[in-house]
Amino acid sequence: MLSFLGFALAQETINEKFVNIGQISISNLYSLPEKTNSIVFRIRNNSSRTISHIFGWVYQFDKTTNKVGKNYVLLNNPHKGGNIIKGKPHRPRTVAEWSFPLVREPFIANQEIDYTLRVHPRSIFFANVETAVEPPPNP
Repeated sequence: MLSFLGFALAQETINEKFVNIGQISISNLYSLPEKTNSIVFRIRNNSSRTISHIFGWVYQFDKTTNKVGKNYVLLNNPHKGGNIIKGKPHRPRTVAEWSFPLVREPFIANQEIDYTLRVHPRSIFFANVETAVEPPPNP
């Protein structure tokens, strides 16, 4: 068990910080793939069950300090949910990458724009049947 926890901690980078929101933690690092109109967030499963679906709101916000106009703009359809692209199935205590399709094209080159993901605890759905856990490989 200890070697499994060491492997999970080794997946995180030094500059990556996770914001704990209860059943999941969301990384501050994200990626914007060039060929698809989506955004990819790294999410840690803090629960004791396997996650099957996550529905969340992706917001774009302006980091400048002027208080004029809208700072937050919704970029996705929250009823569409995310797709797991790396780390399937999303087992407990693991980090997986989830892709959320965007309605509008994001600004990639602008350094004053940042993105965030908001997930309500009731928007996280778990698998009905848990799959067997594979034992970690022996060193």
